[in-house]
Amino acid sequence: MEARIIDFLERLPSGLTVVYDDIPSVGTTALAFFIGVGSRDETPSQWGTAHLLEHMLFKGAGTLDQSAIARQMDKLGAEVNAFTTRDYTCFHARVLDSEAITAYRLLKVMVTEPWLRQDDLAREKNVVREEMRESQDDPDDVLDLLLTDALYSDLSYSHDVLGSLQSLDQIEARDLSAFFHQYYRPPRMVFAISGGARQQVLDLISRDFSASPVAEATPVVPFRPSWRFETRQTVADWEQLHIGLAVPAPARSHPSYYGALMAASILGGQNSSRLWQRLREEEGLVYTVGTQYTAEQGFGEMTTYLSVGPRQLVQSLEALGAELGRMGKQEPDAQEMESTRTSLFTILMMALEAPDSRVLRLGRYGLDQILPEPIELVRDRLGQVDAETVQALARRWSDMDQMAKAWAGPIASPVADLLDYLRRGIEHA
Repeated sequence: MEARIIDFLERLPSGLTVVYDDIPSVGTTALAFFIGVGSRDETPSQWGTAHLLEHMLFKGAGTLDQSAIARQMDKLGAEVNAFTTRDYTCFHARVLDSEAITAYRLLKVMVTEPWLRQDDLAREKNVVREEMRESQDDPDDVLDLLLTDALYSDLSYSHDVLGSLQSLDQIEARDLSAFFHQYYRPPRMVFAISGGARQQVLDLISRDFSASPVAEATPVVPFRPSWRFETRQTVADWEQLHIGLAVPAPARSHPSYYGALMAASILGGQNSSRLWQRLREEEGLVYTVGTQYTAEQGFGEMTTYLSVGPRQLVQSLEALGAELGRMGKQEPDAQEMESTRTSLFTILMMALEAPDSRVLRLGRYGLDQILPEPIELVRDRLGQVDAETVQALARRWSDMDQMAKAWAGPIASPVADLLDYLRRGIEHA
């Protein structure tokens, strides 16, 4: 019998949202502050500010200088880290239950009392420049940026989270301070926690964030980007060509969300998926191929990715197109549907075994002021998805006029040639 999992969401007088669950601890506690600001909130002159600010919070806060923060992180003996996305920023930790209050106090002082000194900023800019160079050498990062630019017409959403060398040069300490005070306020924050020390930390945070906010929080309005379906390519000195296709997909709040999960999984999300079986196992054309469905509260995206050597390029694109076309023309059979339901539910249940996975899930939902659906309801939703729904979604995903395309690698091929191979496969499926 499955354990019943109950999630909770509360709003403190300061405006801070707190989300947590009641799952028994295995000796560790995960906790995180989510701040409702990401790269999409930046103006062109601010590009990279949200990410740079995330770095700067580790350079000194409250009574702790950079060395003291680093020593405390090491003393905790666990992961303390942060990341910035287009939609939010997150500072998170997973520690032994006995260290949870120390970890909370460290994260709290970082997100409420950072130093943001000019001397630290100059050094940290160099670190970010190196991060940019490393990203430019990573095929996955390069392709992701190209594909995002091909799919989204909003520059606020499609620009690099790291910013650019030009925008980075323009950012001063006073700019970071203004950005921090604009966004790092309790009404724009979510605190998520799961694990054995949950209640002790909740009692402490209730006292720390009991003051009334200076300004009321603005209502959460789901972000909905504008789409464009263009093509991007770049020549790089790599052995393989890296190809990505992206299409709009249902938002997390849409009735078709679970149908999209199943369609993406059947196409390329598991070892028995159609793309994996045909392109890798049956024809031996590629080492890496797959699909990924990501969904926010207001929009979603389904991406297909493969990396292929030049000699297998034509055959791989035609096979990829054929499987995209077949998904839209033939409903998956009963066995395929049932195995996919089991796979997706298993993945979710295993993720819920780890406190840090639960916290990251809770925090994302908390930013939208809602809670994830109960596990028993998720199973029901997956069970209600029929083959016709999966086919209808897949049919939209094979429409090349509503698809962004990007590739990076050693071939400077005319765009029309590569697209013809893909189109030929879709039409002849």
